[in-house]
Amino acid sequence: MSLKPLQASDLNRRTNLAIVQTPVKPVSDKPAKKKKEKLSALCKTPPSIIRTRGGRGYHRGLFLGEGGFARCFQMKDESGEIFAAKTVAKASIKNEKTKTKLLSEIKIHKSMSHINIVGFIDCFEDDTNVYILLEICPNGSLMDLLKTRKTLTEPEVRFFMVQIIGAIRYLHSRRVIHRDLKLGNIFFDPEMNLKIGDFGLASVLGPHSSRKYTICGTPNYIAPEVLEGKNTGHSFEIDIWAIGVMMYALLCGKPPFQSKDVQVIYERIKQNDYHFPNDDKVQISNEAKKLISDILATNPLQRPSLEDILEYPWFKSGSFPKKITVESLRHNPDFSNITKEQSIINFKTAKLKAGINDNKQTPVELLKQQELNETNREKVLPSSLSPKNTRNKYKEISRRDSKESSYAAINNLLLIIDKIENNQFVQTDIQSPITVTKWVDYSNKHGFAFELSTKDIGVLFNNGDSILNIDNNSNEIYYIKDDTARKYPTNGIPYPLKRNVEILHFFENYMQANLSSAGDGKGISNEVVYMKFYVRNDVYVLFHLSNETFQWNFKDHHKYVLKGSTITHISADKQVTTLSLKNALNGEVTDDYFPLKFEIIKKSLRKCLQ
Repeated sequence: MSLKPLQASDLNRRTNLAIVQTPVKPVSDKPAKKKKEKLSALCKTPPSIIRTRGGRGYHRGLFLGEGGFARCFQMKDESGEIFAAKTVAKASIKNEKTKTKLLSEIKIHKSMSHINIVGFIDCFEDDTNVYILLEICPNGSLMDLLKTRKTLTEPEVRFFMVQIIGAIRYLHSRRVIHRDLKLGNIFFDPEMNLKIGDFGLASVLGPHSSRKYTICGTPNYIAPEVLEGKNTGHSFEIDIWAIGVMMYALLCGKPPFQSKDVQVIYERIKQNDYHFPNDDKVQISNEAKKLISDILATNPLQRPSLEDILEYPWFKSGSFPKKITVESLRHNPDFSNITKEQSIINFKTAKLKAGINDNKQTPVELLKQQELNETNREKVLPSSLSPKNTRNKYKEISRRDSKESSYAAINNLLLIIDKIENNQFVQTDIQSPITVTKWVDYSNKHGFAFELSTKDIGVLFNNGDSILNIDNNSNEIYYIKDDTARKYPTNGIPYPLKRNVEILHFFENYMQANLSSAGDGKGISNEVVYMKFYVRNDVYVLFHLSNETFQWNFKDHHKYVLKGSTITHISADKQVTTLSLKNALNGEVTDDYFPLKFEIIKKSLRKCLQ
């Protein structure tokens, strides 16, 4: 489902449908077929007052517009605050697939909380409709602005790009691909800050997948790999492609591959057939052309990352405004009085406001399938969604792989802990464990990189596979798939794995240059040890290694490593102590908060089994 969020400026104006369109057919002598009725036509005008199950009332206001699947209305609550309501007729939810898609849109959007993403307020239903209540953006969309202004100035576009990149970076950190980024789906709040909306085509990459294969999107913005469908699949890079299309459109006045014929658009996209205007009316800097050209690379792996984009000279080659005012909705703003020094400050401030300096990455967890399918004939929304439920937020968990195959190790460790706490366990030999000494979470693009105390360096990729360089040995690489390790000489790496090896070496160089080691480098093993999964939240990062070692890095820089009945404590000043878990529970750990942390450790293990 795709529908642009609700805008007061969209009154009586129909939105662009976010589907793959078919080319216009030539005129025929045959009688014209009756035009297929849009599903949004099934949506009847809501009653003047709509009440949720919790008794909260909303007063219906102006009709704002419609898309292929829903109609939009203003809604005002009892305090007088105005929202936008995306209204979907229950009659249009004809099968489980349609219902699941709607619930997925709600679930994804509800889990978002970012200054540059349209706020999700509530969702509820009555006998005929489902209502998705959203933050209202009264100043229209980027498409509205472009239609009025024809082209925008480079300082404005710099400002807009930072806000868009901040929002997309947030989405990708939660493993969400928007898949329908376009000017018509990005809106202005009252302060003229941008907000990304419409999650009807958004999708979450699961723990064992790194690509999607559905052909979807709006023709002018579709990335070439999407058009390949099941042949190649697509991932986060399609949103980056859309950034390039939008940047080109804002500076040039129209998308780079535009044509009246959709099939021509697709061919131009596949051939990367576009040109920059060569006239006095549209002037684009060479720095802007360079950035657009690099983003619109046909090969998705050659496109710059979101972080890379912000390092391009274009962002510092001209004026960068402190803010955009409502006057820009009608007239070209004047930024000539902004100094270079002030532009640098404004650029840094804009990035900070967009959350770009926040490195937290907590991918969203999909609703379990049984929750998505929870329904009866009368109700569409499961109880966890309707009415507004602030106590049962969606789980926000980190990237994790191979957890199912780790259940036995987790159960075994919990059994050992239980026996020790009940004085039923005989202590085994105490040995220094292998620990994670460095790590980099880059799961928004590739995966999770780590260095072990054995000096082995590896990457846990987003698809669950791993690659390992043993003790920085430049002659051998291990590739682990389905818990099976395969060894390759560096001069005999299979072609499909060469890109993975390049990524491994990139992380090797990065960690050696930028990260200090946590621990003393102890721990030896006669087997290949790699990371099975990790869990990351606001309190700790949990690592599980293939040799049944579990490690918790707490936010206060204390670390605990459990293997069997042995625990290792790495203090905030990197002092390493290995002892029996029994002695640790008897007070021999130099961390006043260990009893509390150990309860968190047990709880986290149990949570992994859920």
